[in-house]
Amino acid sequence: MKVKHYLTGPLQVNTYLAFDEKTKKGFIVDPGGYESRITDDAEKEHIEIMYIILTHGHGDHIGGVARFRQDFPNADVVAYIDEKEMLSDPALNSSSEMFGHPVTVEPDIWVTDNKELQAGELKLTFLHTPGHTKGGMCIYADGCIFSGDTLFRYSIGRTDFYGGDYRIIKNSIKDRLYVFPDDTVVLPGHMGATTIGEEKRGNPFV
Repeated sequence: MKVKHYLTGPLQVNTYLAFDEKTKKGFIVDPGGYESRITDDAEKEHIEIMYIILTHGHGDHIGGVARFRQDFPNADVVAYIDEKEMLSDPALNSSSEMFGHPVTVEPDIWVTDNKELQAGELKLTFLHTPGHTKGGMCIYADGCIFSGDTLFRYSIGRTDFYGGDYRIIKNSIKDRLYVFPDDTVVLPGHMGATTIGEEKRGNPFV
């Protein structure tokens, strides 16, 4: 798997373009805003975007979905089933405050815990990791975890928003993420990349 990284949207979310180098089938994770370089890079690399995946429903992670749906009309938008409320309610996802207008998203595919999808030869496994939001999830693929706002480098997602719970997010990290090998790369929604081993040794919040 090859992964390209971009900063998008008003809060400069980490947005990822990932693809199977052999089959050129790929996916976008958390388009916080529209960034034309993602479309340009996909076209330049001849990548078929199969999915636009949302780790959770906060406005800073979903603001680019509509434009990327135009660029990649055959891509399915993917989210966790418990995030339906957040994605459909601008008052909960805070999009109006961020963008000056409401943003809602109706995914094409609702996933549940341990659901798997294929992107070429890549197997994507969806892990329910609530605590930042009710339907927050992480994506495991080829030795990497796209952790959204669940786990950051030496930090964790905020738990003072609607649906947040500090005890639950700690358990999500310990029970669902810390079980992966120490060399598993963590690609978070904010801040820099890390590994499971680094976080197990040094994350003060877990």
